[in-house]
Amino acid sequence: MDSVNIEYRIKLSEERTECFTFELDGETFDLKGDGLPNPPAWTQLAFRQCPHCPLTEDSHPHCPLAVQLHDIVNRFHDTRSIDKVELEVVTDERRVIQTLDIQQAIASILDLIVPICGCPKTARMKPLARFHLPLASEEETVFRVTGMYLLAQYFLSQGSGQARVELDGLAGIYEELHILNKAMTSRLREVTRSDSLKNAFALADTYSILVPLLVEDQLVEMRGFFEAYLQGTESKQPVTNHLEQIKALKLELVPLEGEAEGGDDRPAWLREVSGEVEPEPSEAETPKPDEAPTGVNGEQEGVIDTILSKSEFKLELEPMTRDDDDDDEEDADKPPI
Repeated sequence: MDSVNIEYRIKLSEERTECFTFELDGETFDLKGDGLPNPPAWTQLAFRQCPHCPLTEDSHPHCPLAVQLHDIVNRFHDTRSIDKVELEVVTDERRVIQTLDIQQAIASILDLIVPICGCPKTARMKPLARFHLPLASEEETVFRVTGMYLLAQYFLSQGSGQARVELDGLAGIYEELHILNKAMTSRLREVTRSDSLKNAFALADTYSILVPLLVEDQLVEMRGFFEAYLQGTESKQPVTNHLEQIKALKLELVPLEGEAEGGDDRPAWLREVSGEVEPEPSEAETPKPDEAPTGVNGEQEGVIDTILSKSEFKLELEPMTRDDDDDDEEDADKPPI
């Protein structure tokens, strides 16, 4: 099979456009390229290594994902996450053009390179990179992820016969992605003052948390798309206590910015639904007495509605502040990238 080429063009101004060309091997779909001749110190495997990383320094002296991120760090070190850019993505099948925040553009690049960078913890997401869909919505992501997982189970059933139709294994994949996102953000704090790439990882991490929780609810809504297959069959709706799952996440969620100072830059809505802070009810959102949900199911539906109704807020992460007068002095203290 021929190589697959995907090009990202990010126009920051009339005078400046950054282009990234990613070539996927036609057989393995890994990223092709000679890599960096002299990778910087922050890409070394042992530097803030992911706690669940199975690689060793003997076989992999550098983190595969960090090496791929080096070019992005270098090119966007002077940007802010909310800078507006024009993104153009070109594949063999289509061309996508959209104006958006640079953090969203970089997050879309991460969706492509994280599964195919060579990290064993992200390899199971590789099919999504082969059929990359830039700027996919939550509903599109759920459809693609579950389709990928169930197709993997089909291939597994042809061999060992240990396939599982249930989607509980999908949550485990995203839990490992959450650990990776946290560790990579910790690396990036040491090498760049720009918040663009760090907030892009924060967006990716929000998806790693929410997608497993939303899968079954989204699939219930998508069931109607498959009515032609289901005629005459009894409906069996999955039952999941999403409320307890999302509250349990407060033990895992950590601030992606200001961790050393005890800060927490996670969106307020995410901290509210995880039960860490009390939401501030508004008059418009306060249900009438006869409409108030009761019992666990009502409380669960309220939590999911909160997530879905406020999910766009995750794209408005507050950027790091910079004092241009101090740039030269502070940059002199930063490790080389």
